[in-house]
Amino acid sequence: MADAAARGAGSAGRLLVTAAAAFWLGWLLMPGVGITDATRILEGVGAHRSEVAVSSVLHLIAAAALGLAVPGLARWRPARGDRFTSLAASLLAIGACALGADAIFHLVAYEMTETGADPAQMAPVMQRLQSRDLPFVLPGVLSFFLGAGALAGGASQAGLVSRWNPRLHGVALATALAGLLLAPPGSGRAVGLVVLGLVSASLAWVGLELARADA
Repeated sequence: MADAAARGAGSAGRLLVTAAAAFWLGWLLMPGVGITDATRILEGVGAHRSEVAVSSVLHLIAAAALGLAVPGLARWRPARGDRFTSLAASLLAIGACALGADAIFHLVAYEMTETGADPAQMAPVMQRLQSRDLPFVLPGVLSFFLGAGALAGGASQAGLVSRWNPRLHGVALATALAGLLLAPPGSGRAVGLVVLGLVSASLAWVGLELARADA
C-alpha cells in the first residue's frame, strides 16, 4: 500500500512539473498579463493570434496535468505536513478546473479576432467576459494559488523541499504588491510573468522532488 502511494506521488510529481511548465510558458506567449480592458485585449490578441492559440493549448495541458496529479497528491501521506498536502490536493483540483476555463476564455479571444470579425461588436462581449463573467473563474484561480502555497508549505514541513520553496510564494506576493504600487506604466506584463514564474517554480520544485523520491 505504501509503495502504491509512493508511486502515485512520483507520478503526481512528474505531472506537477508538466503543469507548472505549461502554465508559465502559456502566459509567456500571451501578449498581456492581468489586462482587463477589452480594447487592449483584442488589439493584443489580434496582433499575436498564433501565440494566443498555442497559449490556450498549453493552459489546457496544464489544467489536465494538474487535475491528473490530484489523486496522487491526495494519497501522499507524509509524516509531517499531511494536513497542508491534503488541503492542497482539494484546492488544486478546483484550480485545475479554473485553469481550463481560463484557457477557453483565451481561445474565445482568439476567435473574436478572426478575419472578418467586427471589433466594434466584439468589444462589448469581451468587456462582459472581463467584468461580470470573471467571478465565475476568479475563485478557482485563487484556489490554484492557495493550493500551490499549501503544497509548498506541506512539502517543506515534510522535509521534501527547503523552506525557500514556500518563501517563493511570499516573494511572489510581495512582487505583485510592489508592482501595483511602484512599477512604472507598461511594466505590468513583466511583473506578472515574474509573479507567475515564482509560483510555477515552487510547484515544479515540489514535483521534481516527488518524482526523485520515487526514482
